[in-house]
Amino acid sequence: MNSKNKFYFIKGNNVYLRPFKLKDISKKYLNWLNNPEINYGIEARFPVSEIEAKNFFKETQGLKSKILFAICDNKSNKHIGNCLISNIDWINRRCRYGRLIGETNKRKKGIGTEVTKLIQEIVFNKLNLNTMFTGSNETNIASIKSNLNAGMKKEGVSREAIYINGKYYNQINFAITKKDFLKKRK
Repeated sequence: MNSKNKFYFIKGNNVYLRPFKLKDISKKYLNWLNNPEINYGIEARFPVSEIEAKNFFKETQGLKSKILFAICDNKSNKHIGNCLISNIDWINRRCRYGRLIGETNKRKKGIGTEVTKLIQEIVFNKLNLNTMFTGSNETNIASIKSNLNAGMKKEGVSREAIYINGKYYNQINFAITKKDFLKKRK
């Protein structure tokens, strides 16, 4: 392993997930969050300042309901995106997840699917949760395909749940249970 990459939480074929660090909040990172061509698929599309991003990071530290990861390229160790496990409900054993591949040259190459599978490993094998869910804008075909490729099941549609540029879009809802996750691994 490269000396720069001494620690990762979980590693896949192309990327690894490591804890998100305060130093990850860079101009490049802020561009991902604030660029409508990059962030159109995520729910939180408000402009984000450096101070707000740092405050969000600090707020997630020590919370038992959110876990924030940096997505890094295995070859270059470059930070290429983020993923978040959130809304962790320890009583009902469920959570929500989201991901953002910020580096546009890494999109549509299966990275989102790989990240989703890594998140599933964490959610079901490390956190011992039972259900993981997410939602995708109906126009975000790459996200929809990625979720399906990672074994997520379409569970329904939230009508006109996403507002972008003066228009409402449907949200496609996906989930996977631990039982389904274990079946697909066989």
